[in-house]
Amino acid sequence: MDRNVRENVDGWDIYFQRNVHMYTHALSKKMGGFKFSISSEDLPVKEKTIGVWLYTSSIPESMLENIQAVLIKWAKRYEIKFQLYASKEESVDSR
Repeated sequence: MDRNVRENVDGWDIYFQRNVHMYTHALSKKMGGFKFSISSEDLPVKEKTIGVWLYTSSIPESMLENIQAVLIKWAKRYEIKFQLYASKEESVDSR
């Protein structure tokens, strides 16, 4: 995975910049008038994994499921595992 990634998945522009500060990354999604910045960082696990904290962003509850599905579709393109958290208790990974 390149340090800076820009892709379009299902109409969403996805921007990902790795290691903007130590182990944290910049992830954002944009479509039309919607733009969301989503916290993400390396997780301290054996397999290279990036945690994505959807529940800490300003994503409306009504859009959360769709945005999560698009991010999983995007993340499956890469060798790195992504773990997406819709809440503190609920997550799904890209594998």
